[in-house]
Amino acid sequence: TDEIMHQDIIPLYAADIHDQLKKQFAYLSGGRGGDGCPVITFPDYPAFSEIPEKEFQNVLTYLTSIP
Repeated sequence: TDEIMHQDIIPLYAADIHDQLKKQFAYLSGGRGGDGCPVITFPDYPAFSEIPEKEFQNVLTYLTSIP
């Protein structure tokens, strides 16, 4: 099973992960897909492979929880 999809989701607040969000390895660009879902952008980030998994999960969890 996919561990990420089966974890209990704890609400995250921007203040909780401020330093992680500041890196801007992923962000909401403001665009929407054909189905109306928000588009998450992954810009060129030289140290992308060095981002800890938990940090990546935190940012994606936060971004996908924004209405």
